[in-house]
Amino acid sequence: MYLKPNIEKLKRRKKELGWTNQRLAKESGIPAGTINKILNGTTRYPRDETVDAMVRAMGLDYYEVEHTGSEPALIRENGGYYAAGKDSRATLNTYYSLPDELRTELIDGKFYYMPAPSLRHQSIAMTLSGLLYGYFSNKKEERRVFSSFCDVRLDCDGYTMVKPDIFVVHTKQQLVNEAYCMGAPEFVIEIVSMSSAKHDYELKRYKYQNAGVKEYWIVDPIKMRVVVYVFARDALPVVYTFEDKVKPYLYPDLEIDFGQVEREMI
Repeated sequence: MYLKPNIEKLKRRKKELGWTNQRLAKESGIPAGTINKILNGTTRYPRDETVDAMVRAMGLDYYEVEHTGSEPALIRENGGYYAAGKDSRATLNTYYSLPDELRTELIDGKFYYMPAPSLRHQSIAMTLSGLLYGYFSNKKEERRVFSSFCDVRLDCDGYTMVKPDIFVVHTKQQLVNEAYCMGAPEFVIEIVSMSSAKHDYELKRYKYQNAGVKEYWIVDPIKMRVVVYVFARDALPVVYTFEDKVKPYLYPDLEIDFGQVEREMI
């Protein structure tokens, strides 16, 4: 199977805007020569990051990707992909057949594209995962901290595989196959980006709560806040700023200084 963007849709949108390739290059940050090659068909399989920059610059919410062979076509719409064909729900078999460079999550049979994380996103993830790792190491806890695109088979079914930014696992049995975490982690942190805000605040919050995650933090560097959901207590969310020190409900003797997190941000 191969994937490629729907170039005609990009061309139509460029024409609607009345843009030249030079204008698109200026707005997207992609060299005009690269854009020329993509739009005239010379480059048949451009990088995801390149097409995403063009899509965002032109204000598109979706684009199609095509395939050959027997696998279903995958269509990106409003940030997500769905499997087109006789059975509209994609499965883990389709998930594992996707190219490695296509970063996606599978949620209830629908694919959601994950752009490459920004340097700011990664700096926050590294700081938080380092603090959690140090905490559990000092306490000689058996809990394990994972980050950056590790798979979690959240519902233990054939239709969902997510990639939390950071998660903590307590039960070793969840890691028996070494390929992914089976079942809900006890603690999850998602770091919001411009493209993932609705995904993290709504869809993944709902999925994590119903799968059995005990505590969920949404770290939002855009709004400079941290939203804490303690599902184990069925409590209302609590909102902190990056000036606060936040204690996880699950680990009350741990205190995370978000002032330090802010200082480490790029």
